[in-house]
Amino acid sequence: MWPFKRKSKQKKRPTRLRIFAWACVIAGVAAAIQLFMPLEDIYRGGRNYLRARPADGRVVVVAIDDRSIRELGTLNYSRINDVAMVENLLKSGANRIYYDKAFADKVDQAGDDAFAASINRHTGHVFLGTTVASNSITGLNEITAPTEPFAHVAQLRSLTGRVAPFSLAAELDYATDINGKQVVGIAADIARQNAESGSHFRPDWSIRVKSVPTISYIDVVNGRFDHKQVAGRDIIVGKTTVLSADWLQVAGQNWFPAVYTHAIGAQTLRAGRPADIGALPALFAAVLLAAMFLRAQTRRRAGLAVVAAILFGLTIPFVLDVYLVTADFLPAYLLFGIVAVRATAHRHLLEASRRNAGTLMPNLSALREEPLAALRPVIALRIRNYAAIGASFADPVEDELVSEIARRLNVPGHATTYYQAEDVLYWLAPELNANDLRGHVEGLARLIESHFVIRDRKVDVQMAFGIDMDISRPVANRIGRALLAADNAASNQELVKFNTSVNDEDSAWELSLMSELDAAIDNGDIWIAYQPQFNLTDDLISGAEALVRWQHPTRGAISPEAFILPAEAHNRISRLTFHVLEEATRAARKLIADNPTFRLSVNVSANLLQQEHLPFKISQVLARTGFPAGNLTLEVTESAPFKEHNLVKKNLSGIAAIGIDLSIDDYGTGNATLEYLRSVPCQEIKIDRRFVIGLVENASDMMLVESTIVLAHGLGRRVIAEGIEDPETLSLLRAIGCDIAQGYYLAKPMQLEALSNLLANEAKVRAA
Repeated sequence: MWPFKRKSKQKKRPTRLRIFAWACVIAGVAAAIQLFMPLEDIYRGGRNYLRARPADGRVVVVAIDDRSIRELGTLNYSRINDVAMVENLLKSGANRIYYDKAFADKVDQAGDDAFAASINRHTGHVFLGTTVASNSITGLNEITAPTEPFAHVAQLRSLTGRVAPFSLAAELDYATDINGKQVVGIAADIARQNAESGSHFRPDWSIRVKSVPTISYIDVVNGRFDHKQVAGRDIIVGKTTVLSADWLQVAGQNWFPAVYTHAIGAQTLRAGRPADIGALPALFAAVLLAAMFLRAQTRRRAGLAVVAAILFGLTIPFVLDVYLVTADFLPAYLLFGIVAVRATAHRHLLEASRRNAGTLMPNLSALREEPLAALRPVIALRIRNYAAIGASFADPVEDELVSEIARRLNVPGHATTYYQAEDVLYWLAPELNANDLRGHVEGLARLIESHFVIRDRKVDVQMAFGIDMDISRPVANRIGRALLAADNAASNQELVKFNTSVNDEDSAWELSLMSELDAAIDNGDIWIAYQPQFNLTDDLISGAEALVRWQHPTRGAISPEAFILPAEAHNRISRLTFHVLEEATRAARKLIADNPTFRLSVNVSANLLQQEHLPFKISQVLARTGFPAGNLTLEVTESAPFKEHNLVKKNLSGIAAIGIDLSIDDYGTGNATLEYLRSVPCQEIKIDRRFVIGLVENASDMMLVESTIVLAHGLGRRVIAEGIEDPETLSLLRAIGCDIAQGYYLAKPMQLEALSNLLANEAKVRAA
């Protein structure tokens, strides 16, 4: 069976659309899972650092700092100190006082009662903190709120916030739902902003924490502070001591006490309500910029797209920060970065793929994409002795050879681009008529031939030019037509040839003939016809020749001459022959039961006689089909090199040993000699139709056929004549002793069923 080659899997190069699609998918997934959240916080921190600004001073922090703890002697100091602090602040004109603590523990009864009474006296001016947090072990929410005696007199403000991963950012709640009640946050209350519970915002961390006005708690308790500093201000009281665990860190601010978060948040909310628009808007902008980059046809336009992307990436984040709009930009940067890097690499790869690596000339890929190629004649120059010139030098000179030819082809004042495909140069010709174009090419050939020197050695360059002028065809087709014309010119020893083929459909069919033949065998389009052979002694059928037929699904019946010879030329005859042998012997096996002397003749290409183990392969076929070897005749053309090849003689002897008869087909058309007839172990000679058709009218043909019959009988071989188309020829052959006759006059090739019926009718006649 003919071995088929599998198509190798080629790695596909990325197209611009695939690059764009994958970039969108990757960036979209990164945005959806917030892959870059820590990096986004670092990026925002960097921007905040660059646009750092001081606090507006409208909120003052009273810091329970280390000095206060030292003077008070303990963190659990008596709340009588808070009474003093509140009285001093309100007397100094402070607006409202917020505690960044919940007073959830009792200290001393007298101090607690005194502070509760102070809170009650200053309702609407003093607020205690409360918070709710999820327990990491139980998963339940735990509320931290003031204890008695503060629970019934205190007005509460939420301290709830959240910290981003790696402590790179912090957010505050507008309000928090605590026991079914909405408790507004400190920052939102200071800024007079209302919102639903659970909503939160990101403070503007460009406001420097260190710039928030701060007074030591102990100084306020003792009245040692600048009263003007608190007049008309809102006060937030909270721990700043290093003994407290309530510290935060955000990108660009380092570590600081959490109390300052409310001060920064209040100033942020007074400027407006922050918004978080996520990653989608930036991704959409990146998609547009990436599309603009991919659609750029020139480097300049691609550069403009990159500049636009850089300006977008540098300016828009700062603008949005100013307007308190939080957006995620890194997925957008990733999208455009993937597109820019991969598309640029793809563009470079594409440019490299359009050039010859040695000469750097554009190649056929570039020619196929050249717009002018659809409007101008295409010329192909084949360097006929390219390989010979290269082999004559010790070092590679092929690139120098091609480059020098291209240099000589360049006519001054007419810049021409030459496209290289190894030993072929292509270019677009001027718009001239055929005669002028021929003269133009002949002039170029003289320029090349004149004193051609490579590395101090004179070289004779042999060339052939092919020209295609049919601009109605696709460029790729015209390139092939120009090269075909050049090859035809080389074959005919001509300098220039124009492509003049008028039947491209037939040309394409011839090029794909072998693959079509393989498919026909697989699909059952190849079938066998049987032409009866008659014994001239009794005029009865003695056998039949199996003739291959091809019924193409679109082209109809195809002549055997159109595919058998090409199959032999392309070494594809083996599969066809064994297919015919197996199909014919399997189908004709049932004829042997009723006609034991019936012989089946099958043609075997002379090329197969040089194939190893041919007799064994034939015997395997007969074993599979059950056809007796003694009823089979293999017809081999007279031109087979029987005596010149030892393997041929060995195969012929092996076939004869199996019991198969051999027939010399088309006898009279080759170079047979007496030695040839004597040495070939054949049992039959088949006279070619060209000598049989003119038998009645041509005395020479009559003499040749008669002498052949006498010679064959003398050697003990039977003779069969083919091509009998009239009764006169049949009578003559019978008269001169021919053994077997075959031809349209007797019977045309038919299907097996018709042959079986014909044999059955003969049997009935004999029985009658």
